[in-house]
Parts: sequence; structure tokens; C-alpha cells
Amino acid sequence: MSPDLLLFGASERIMPGDVLFFGLLFVLSFLTGRLFCGWVCPAGALQDFCIDINKKPARNKWNWIKMIPFIPWMIFYVFFVIHTGGFKQYDFFYKRAFGISITGTNEWWMYLDTVLLVFLKTVLTGKRGICHYLCWISPFMIIGGKVRDLLRIPSLRLVTQPDLCNDCGLCTRKCPMSLPIEELLVNGQIYHSECTLCATCIDTCVKGAIKFGFRNSLRKHRSVNLSYNNILWC
Repeated sequence: MSPDLLLFGASERIMPGDVLFFGLLFVLSFLTGRLFCGWVCPAGALQDFCIDINKKPARNKWNWIKMIPFIPWMIFYVFFVIHTGGFKQYDFFYKRAFGISITGTNEWWMYLDTVLLVFLKTVLTGKRGICHYLCWISPFMIIGGKVRDLLRIPSLRLVTQPDLCNDCGLCTRKCPMSLPIEELLVNGQIYHSECTLCATCIDTCVKGAIKFGFRNSLRKHRSVNLSYNNILWC
């Protein structure tokens, strides 16, 4: 999951395993969105443990900030690949001993610094602050989700029944990504690039107004009065 190893590898004409990992996340986002962020990501888990320290909602209007380092990172990577003449070899364990990157004192310090950054950023900025402002992995899935919706590809989503909602606000207060769930669910589907499909809103909704479903996007034909006969409920 290292953004640096991509650049180091490209400069030596080596494709590290990280390329496969990031590419896999992009492809999987067509079917599962940002499910990785809500269920697998270790940095996400650490941030969730920090919620009891700072329950302040993050500011979703600043989500675009994480694209500032991501775009030049990708540009530099493509530049290195082209400038060096492409790849000569593929090394899944590039700069890793037996697949583990923490093999020496320097690597341990880098790891601990990263953990400290995630912890402090979350405590200072609120729930899942890293996910909103600094994550270099989520843009792969966000872009994949945009392409998926453009192509109208069915995928795992949170589908809703607005008529069951009693406006208690519990789903919004509990959402780890600080999303206005009450406002989003009126469209028959939770559509937001920061949604990680963590299912917290499903667990907290006492009326059962939100469930997992596999379908395409409703964004282009929003309507409060929706028919739910064609929604796949899980």
C-alpha cells in the first residue's frame, strides 16, 4: 500500500506488487464501491477506535483536498514509466523481505510515524479525518465509482425506503464518514463518494429503512416517490 514504492519501482523499470493492489481496488470499486475502506482498511479501523476520543463530524466539503497529492503522484508515476522506457520486470515483493516491509529500524520508524499520523489527524479533525483529507488509496475507488455510474454498472449499494424513515437522525449521528444520511436516503439510494458501505446506518436504523442491495445508480433520475418492486433487498 506504499505510494513511494510505485515511484521507486518506476525509476528502476520495476513494477512492484503495489501496482496490482491499487489496480485491484480500482476494478473492485465497479462492483463493491469503497467496501474496502469500511471493512478491510487498517487505517480506517484505527480511526474508528478514535471516535470515542473525538466524535466531531468531519467537514465533507473539504473531501477534494486528498486529490491534491494524488493527481501529481499519478502524473509523476506515468512520467517515470514513460521516461525510463517502461517496465523490464515485475517484482511482487519489491523492496520487501518475504513480503514484509518492516525489516529494519528505519522501516519501523516509518510505520510508527504513519500510525501516529493517522491517530493525531483523526483526534484533531474528527471522525475518519484521514479518509476525508489525506488518504492516497480512496481516490482509486472514488474514480472507479464515477466510471461505474457513468457506465450504469450494477454494484453493491445502500438502497432505502424513505417512507419508513421517522427522521430520528440516529443514522446521521452514527455515520463514521459524517454523511447526512437522512438527506441522502430520500432518493432511494445512499449516493455519496465518501460512503464506505460500512453498514453502520443499517445497524442503527430501527425502522429498517436502509439495506444492502445490488443495483445501478439512481442519481440521474432522482425522485422521492420511488417504486421499490425492482430493488433487490438483502
